[in-house]
Amino acid sequence: MKEGDDYLAVARIARPRGNKGEVAAENLVGGLDCFAEGRELDVVLADRSQQVLRVERAWEHKGRLILKFEGIDTISDAERLRLAEVRMAKADLPALPEGDYYFDDLVGCSLVDEATGRVLGSVADVYEPPGGTLLFSVIDADRKEMLVPFVAEICREVDIAAKRIVARLPEGMDELKA
Repeated sequence: MKEGDDYLAVARIARPRGNKGEVAAENLVGGLDCFAEGRELDVVLADRSQQVLRVERAWEHKGRLILKFEGIDTISDAERLRLAEVRMAKADLPALPEGDYYFDDLVGCSLVDEATGRVLGSVADVYEPPGGTLLFSVIDADRKEMLVPFVAEICREVDIAAKRIVARLPEGMDELKA
Protein backbone atom coordinates (compact mmCIF):
# COMPACT_ATOMS: atom_id res chain seq x y z
CA MET A 1 0.00 0.00 0.00
CA LYS A 2 1.22 3.48 -0.78
CA GLU A 3 1.51 6.20 1.85
CA GLY A 4 0.72 9.87 1.73
CA ASP A 5 -1.62 12.19 -0.08
CA ASP A 6 -2.87 9.52 -2.49
CA TYR A 7 -4.95 7.93 0.28
CA LEU A 8 -7.75 9.16 2.52
CA ALA A 9 -8.77 7.71 5.90
CA VAL A 10 -12.40 6.63 5.45
CA ALA A 11 -12.91 4.88 8.82
CA ARG A 12 -11.31 4.20 12.19
CA ILE A 13 -12.00 0.82 13.69
CA ALA A 14 -12.92 1.02 17.37
CA ARG A 15 -13.42 -2.57 18.46
CA PRO A 16 -14.77 -6.02 17.58
CA ARG A 17 -18.55 -6.33 17.45
CA GLY A 18 -20.35 -9.63 17.81
CA ASN A 19 -18.69 -13.02 17.42
CA LYS A 20 -18.44 -13.35 13.63
CA GLY A 21 -15.48 -11.07 12.95
CA GLU A 22 -17.42 -7.83 12.59
CA VAL A 23 -15.96 -4.53 13.77
CA ALA A 24 -17.54 -1.27 14.92
CA ALA A 25 -15.94 1.78 13.33
CA GLU A 26 -16.19 5.54 13.06
CA ASN A 27 -17.25 6.50 9.54
CA LEU A 28 -15.05 9.44 8.51
CA VAL A 29 -16.74 10.10 5.17
CA GLY A 30 -20.46 9.62 5.80
CA GLY A 31 -22.64 7.24 3.83
CA LEU A 32 -21.73 3.71 2.87
CA ASP A 33 -20.49 4.22 -0.70
CA CYS A 34 -16.84 3.70 0.26
CA PHE A 35 -17.71 0.39 1.89
CA ALA A 36 -19.47 -1.36 -1.00
CA GLU A 37 -19.42 -5.15 -1.03
CA GLY A 38 -16.26 -6.45 -2.69
CA ARG A 39 -14.34 -3.16 -2.37
CA GLU A 40 -10.73 -3.57 -1.34
CA LEU A 41 -9.59 -1.19 1.38
CA ASP A 42 -6.16 -0.56 2.85
CA VAL A 43 -5.98 -1.12 6.59
CA VAL A 44 -3.21 0.31 8.76
CA LEU A 45 -3.10 -1.61 12.03
CA ALA A 46 -2.22 -0.10 15.40
CA ASP A 47 1.34 -1.48 15.06
CA ARG A 48 1.58 0.44 11.70
CA SER A 49 1.65 -2.78 9.66
CA GLN A 50 -0.61 -2.68 6.62
CA GLN A 51 -2.85 -5.05 4.75
CA VAL A 52 -5.56 -5.00 2.10
CA LEU A 53 -8.99 -6.32 3.13
CA ARG A 54 -12.10 -6.89 1.01
CA VAL A 55 -15.47 -5.69 2.33
CA GLU A 56 -17.93 -8.54 2.75
CA ARG A 57 -20.70 -6.36 4.18
CA ALA A 58 -21.18 -2.90 5.71
CA TRP A 59 -24.10 -1.30 7.50
CA GLU A 60 -24.93 1.26 10.16
CA HIS A 61 -26.18 0.31 13.60
CA LYS A 62 -27.05 2.87 16.28
CA GLY A 63 -25.00 5.57 14.57
CA ARG A 64 -21.91 3.38 14.21
CA LEU A 65 -20.46 1.85 11.05
CA ILE A 66 -20.26 -1.94 11.20
CA LEU A 67 -17.81 -3.64 8.84
CA LYS A 68 -17.39 -7.32 8.00
CA PHE A 69 -14.26 -8.14 5.99
CA GLU A 70 -13.68 -11.36 4.07
CA GLY A 71 -11.42 -13.72 6.04
CA ILE A 72 -12.05 -11.95 9.36
CA ASP A 73 -14.41 -14.49 10.92
CA THR A 74 -13.77 -14.61 14.66
CA ILE A 75 -13.57 -12.23 17.60
CA SER A 76 -9.80 -12.75 17.76
CA ASP A 77 -9.46 -11.94 14.04
CA ALA A 78 -11.47 -8.78 14.62
CA GLU A 79 -9.45 -7.91 17.73
CA ARG A 80 -6.32 -7.57 15.55
CA LEU A 81 -8.12 -4.70 13.76
CA ARG A 82 -8.80 -2.72 16.94
CA LEU A 83 -7.75 0.96 16.46
CA ALA A 84 -6.85 0.38 12.79
CA GLU A 85 -7.31 3.10 10.21
CA VAL A 86 -9.12 2.16 7.00
CA ARG A 87 -7.87 4.01 3.93
CA MET A 88 -8.94 4.29 0.33
CA ALA A 89 -7.12 5.62 -2.71
CA LYS A 90 -8.42 9.14 -3.41
CA ALA A 91 -8.80 8.22 -7.09
CA ASP A 92 -11.34 5.54 -6.06
CA LEU A 93 -13.46 7.75 -3.82
CA PRO A 94 -17.07 8.18 -4.89
CA ALA A 95 -17.97 11.65 -6.13
CA LEU A 96 -19.81 13.74 -3.56
CA PRO A 97 -22.92 15.81 -4.18
CA GLU A 98 -22.46 19.57 -4.60
CA GLY A 99 -21.82 21.18 -1.21
CA ASP A 100 -20.54 18.00 0.47
CA TYR A 101 -16.86 17.56 1.30
CA TYR A 102 -14.57 14.87 2.59
CA PHE A 103 -13.35 15.80 6.09
CA ASP A 104 -9.75 15.34 4.97
CA ASP A 105 -10.23 18.01 2.28
CA LEU A 106 -11.33 20.56 4.90
CA VAL A 107 -8.29 20.00 7.14
CA GLY A 108 -5.65 22.62 6.38
CA CYS A 109 -8.08 25.13 4.91
CA SER A 110 -7.73 28.73 6.09
CA LEU A 111 -10.82 30.20 7.71
CA VAL A 112 -11.28 33.75 6.43
CA ASP A 113 -13.65 36.34 7.91
CA GLU A 114 -16.11 37.40 5.21
CA ALA A 115 -16.40 41.01 6.46
CA THR A 116 -12.72 41.82 7.00
CA GLY A 117 -10.81 39.29 4.88
CA ARG A 118 -8.75 38.50 7.98
CA VAL A 119 -7.49 34.91 8.34
CA LEU A 120 -8.93 33.59 11.60
CA GLY A 121 -6.94 30.35 11.64
CA SER A 122 -6.75 27.02 9.89
CA VAL A 123 -8.84 23.88 10.18
CA ALA A 124 -6.96 21.40 12.35
CA ASP A 125 -9.58 18.67 12.63
CA VAL A 126 -13.20 17.90 11.87
CA TYR A 127 -15.73 16.58 14.40
CA GLU A 128 -19.21 15.22 13.97
CA PRO A 129 -20.76 15.08 17.43
CA PRO A 130 -24.06 13.35 18.17
CA GLY A 131 -26.90 15.44 16.86
CA GLY A 132 -25.38 15.70 13.42
CA THR A 133 -24.04 19.27 13.43
CA LEU A 134 -20.62 19.22 11.83
CA LEU A 135 -18.02 21.28 13.66
CA PHE A 136 -14.43 21.95 12.86
CA SER A 137 -11.58 23.06 15.01
CA VAL A 138 -9.72 26.19 13.96
CA ILE A 139 -6.30 26.89 15.38
CA ASP A 140 -5.09 30.50 15.19
CA ALA A 141 -1.57 31.94 15.46
CA ASP A 142 -1.83 31.93 19.27
CA ARG A 143 -2.67 28.17 19.19
CA LYS A 144 -6.16 28.86 20.50
CA GLU A 145 -8.99 26.61 19.41
CA MET A 146 -12.42 27.64 18.18
CA LEU A 147 -15.21 25.28 17.17
CA VAL A 148 -17.16 26.57 14.18
CA PRO A 149 -20.40 24.98 12.96
CA PHE A 150 -19.99 23.86 9.36
CA VAL A 151 -23.32 25.14 8.08
CA ALA A 152 -24.10 27.23 4.99
CA GLU A 153 -25.24 30.21 7.10
CA ILE A 154 -21.75 30.48 8.61
CA CYS A 155 -19.39 28.87 6.08
CA ARG A 156 -20.47 30.89 3.06
CA GLU A 157 -17.86 29.79 0.52
CA VAL A 158 -15.70 26.67 0.45
CA ASP A 159 -12.84 26.47 -2.06
CA ILE A 160 -11.04 23.17 -1.57
CA ALA A 161 -8.56 23.83 -4.40
CA ALA A 162 -7.49 27.12 -2.76
CA LYS A 163 -7.71 25.53 0.76
CA ARG A 164 -9.94 28.41 1.87
CA ILE A 165 -13.28 28.74 3.70
CA VAL A 166 -14.95 32.16 3.86
CA ALA A 167 -17.12 32.47 6.97
CA ARG A 168 -19.58 34.91 8.46
CA LEU A 169 -19.23 34.19 12.18
CA PRO A 170 -21.97 35.18 14.58
CA GLU A 171 -21.01 38.34 16.46
CA GLY A 172 -18.54 37.63 19.27
CA MET A 173 -17.89 34.03 18.24
CA ASP A 174 -14.23 34.63 17.41
CA GLU A 175 -13.77 35.90 20.96
CA LEU A 176 -14.95 32.58 22.48
CA LYS A 177 -11.67 30.74 21.87
CA ALA A 178 -10.52 28.23 24.45
